[in-house]
Amino acid sequence: MKTWNLIAALILVIAVIYIVPRSGKSTYIEQRGKELSITVGKYSLTAAIDGHQMNNSFLAAGGSVGEKFYSASLAVIPLDTAEQLARKYGDFSKCKSQGASEALRSVKSMLLYAANHDIEKTLEKINKLAVAGNNTIIQMTYMQLSIINYTIEGQETPIVTSSNIPSFLVKDVQIIEKNRNF
Repeated sequence: MKTWNLIAALILVIAVIYIVPRSGKSTYIEQRGKELSITVGKYSLTAAIDGHQMNNSFLAAGGSVGEKFYSASLAVIPLDTAEQLARKYGDFSKCKSQGASEALRSVKSMLLYAANHDIEKTLEKINKLAVAGNNTIIQMTYMQLSIINYTIEGQETPIVTSSNIPSFLVKDVQIIEKNRNF
C-alpha cells in the first residue's frame, strides 16, 4: 500500500510541476503559412507575418502592468542609440538630464507575442525589470505582425492601442545584461 501512495504522490508532483507553470494567461499560437491564430487568456487575434525575421539588441526602458491582450508590451531604445546617448550625455535616464528628451524620442513601443512558453517567461522577467527601472539589455529575434482581427471571449472587438503600437512575434529573446550603467 505504501508503494501505491508513493507512486500516487510522485504522479501528483510531476503533474503540478508540468501543469502549474503552464496554467494561467499563457500565449498559444497556431500557424498556417504566414497567418497566425494567437490566444492570450480570454483574448484571441488573427495576424499575418509582415516581413522578414529581425535580430536586434535593445535597452528595455519600460514595461506594462495589468491585464494584457499580448505577452508583453515593452518600450525599448535600440542599443546602439542608447550607447550613443550615453557617450553624448552620460546618464540620459534621469528626467533632468540633457539627454532625456532625446532618449524619449528614441523610444519604440512594441506589443510582443511569445512564440513559446520559455520565451513568454523571459519576456515576463524583462517586463518586471523594465517596470522597476532596471537598465536591462536584451537581444531579440522577432517578426512584425499585421493584426487582422481581435476577439474577447469570442466577440470581435476593436482594440484601439493595437493600431498605434506595432506588434511582433518573438522567436527568441535573451537578457544580455541587467543594471547597465550608462
